[in-house]
Amino acid sequence: MKNTHPVPDYVGRILSSSGVPQGTCFQLAPGFLVTAWHVVQGTLALGDDEVLAVDRLRDPGADRITARVLAEDRKADLALLAADAAFPGSARLLRGSRSVAYAEPVTVVGHALMYEVAGTPPVVWVEALGEWQGEVRRTDDVTLGRFHSRDVLPGMSGAPVRQRSDDSVVGVVSARYNTADGWLANSVWAGRADDLRALCAGHVDLGASRWAGLPATAAAAGGGAAAAVAEDMLRKRRDDPVIEVRTDSAPAPGREPGEPVAPAAHSGGGTGAADVPVTGGSGESVPDAVVEEVTQGALERVTRWILDYL
Repeated sequence: MKNTHPVPDYVGRILSSSGVPQGTCFQLAPGFLVTAWHVVQGTLALGDDEVLAVDRLRDPGADRITARVLAEDRKADLALLAADAAFPGSARLLRGSRSVAYAEPVTVVGHALMYEVAGTPPVVWVEALGEWQGEVRRTDDVTLGRFHSRDVLPGMSGAPVRQRSDDSVVGVVSARYNTADGWLANSVWAGRADDLRALCAGHVDLGASRWAGLPATAAAAGGGAAAAVAEDMLRKRRDDPVIEVRTDSAPAPGREPGEPVAPAAHSGGGTGAADVPVTGGSGESVPDAVVEEVTQGALERVTRWILDYL
């Protein structure tokens, strides 16, 4: 993936009423921000009203906006805010926690609180690289994501944990585990994108075009190849909204090279996995025969089924 500016234009800072940064946030959709609940709780405790001040991490101090709490999940340490204005960009894709490969490279960029020699200009943001390490379950029935990073700092709470391969958001920074005995060193807890999606229900539309992640049930049913097609298509359509499904294999008699094939007839009117005749488990390469049979309409139906199944 091309490395552009390290700070996405959808990442911001939560500020106190006096303008002191308290944590990080990011825009999920125009006018809707996400952060960690404990950042909101601590910031509101410093003021006399329920309004939060926010600015952009890439351009601190400029274009300050205000936001209010719209929904919160205190156990998962997540908060959804409604802002009175929008950042230039929004996170394009969220990914289910269990669809992220172990040791998958991730990155976090957020406000950084560092203590240096007196007179040194303070750091505004730091990029912390890491690796995804799966999930952890607590006794209060809360499941959190976990990743390794040596460089996550105070002030990064509320920042998006992004998969480096496609910039999908897989979690929201909650806390760093400060081990006293060396166990689980450099571990960071994150609210899962799965719980964020649930929190946004009824407030922000996170349909198939915003969500990625093959559920275990679909993989067991042989949907791995279809998922590979679906997720690849979603990314390509974001870059080229008029993209069509085409194939480079030899055309059938009477059909021009690259022309989409008409859908195969099948019984029933459902829109489930039966709409695309695929076989094989998760992680398989997609056979040419599968791509050959999938039309644009059928592909979109299976995309919605697979990526909205959770």
